[in-house]
Amino acid sequence: MNILLTSVGRRCYLVEYFKDALGGNGRVVCVNSDPLTSGMAAADTQYTVPRVDSEDYIPCLLEICKKEEIRLMLSLFDIDLPVLAKHRGQFESLGVAVAVSDPWVVETANDKWLTYGLLLEHGLGTPMTCLGIEAAWQALRNGELVFPLIVKPRWGMGSIGIHVAEDPAELEFFYQYTRKNIIRSYLNILASNDIDNAIIIQQMVEGQEYGVDVLNDFSGNFLASVVKRKLAMRSGETDIAITENNDEVRKIAESIGSILRHRGNLDIDVMVEATTQIPYVIEFNVRFGGGYPFSHLAGVNFPSVLLRLANRLIIRKESLEYKVGVCGLKALSPRCI
Repeated sequence: MNILLTSVGRRCYLVEYFKDALGGNGRVVCVNSDPLTSGMAAADTQYTVPRVDSEDYIPCLLEICKKEEIRLMLSLFDIDLPVLAKHRGQFESLGVAVAVSDPWVVETANDKWLTYGLLLEHGLGTPMTCLGIEAAWQALRNGELVFPLIVKPRWGMGSIGIHVAEDPAELEFFYQYTRKNIIRSYLNILASNDIDNAIIIQQMVEGQEYGVDVLNDFSGNFLASVVKRKLAMRSGETDIAITENNDEVRKIAESIGSILRHRGNLDIDVMVEATTQIPYVIEFNVRFGGGYPFSHLAGVNFPSVLLRLANRLIIRKESLEYKVGVCGLKALSPRCI
């Protein structure tokens, strides 16, 4: 069985996890628009493909699926997901199991303004959020927002354009600065048609941050979840974390999974406010996030589960269970290419 990982980027550890899950009975094929990435170097087979926003992107992937006899495909990049979700049926017609959620789910996760609306609709705690700086000024005047505030792209991932504003001058500066960063970066692919509404201002919540992985099958049914307390961050991703059994955070995360009925992994960030201990959902992404390795180190094996789902095999219970108290950190592992 061969697997296709699209927009693989730097996530070489996920390539290795899928290789291990295959156990030599198949190959991990990776594609990326930039060939010089650690994920591409780790692949069994690599293809340099057009950018996600190219009209040649999907035809190129379809040809690779035919040539390489791909049976499972998933993406590791937010910008990639809407395109794959829209064309999922074309891959499924080739016999490919696609671990990509429905278009509305992908759009809701990628668009942090839509994320905010969905959380409010379902009564889930989330920080007060404004779309655009004028709405933020009004909320400040009304006392609905107070400094410090988070300024970040409406569409985005990682740490691109995310800043903490301590006062009005910083809010104005970081708003303009983030706007320029969006225009100059890959985020322009999603924001180019609505650049004036491409930034959100969010109440900053200070406390303990948690990451949760929620795994669903290809019909959106719940399989497993893992709660991790974040101990250190680097470049917008979890760098050190420890697994915990926090029922309150877990229930919130699993409720989001039941609402979305996503396919594959759901990566959720929750902040527990230091004084009140109230949990606030910050955001979620319908893909493997940068915190998944800490779940894997604790005993779960989501890549193995996805392979068994694609092969219509019974899921092993031990693949869904994790040990509490496992502390892990990310390490650099240079390699020649």
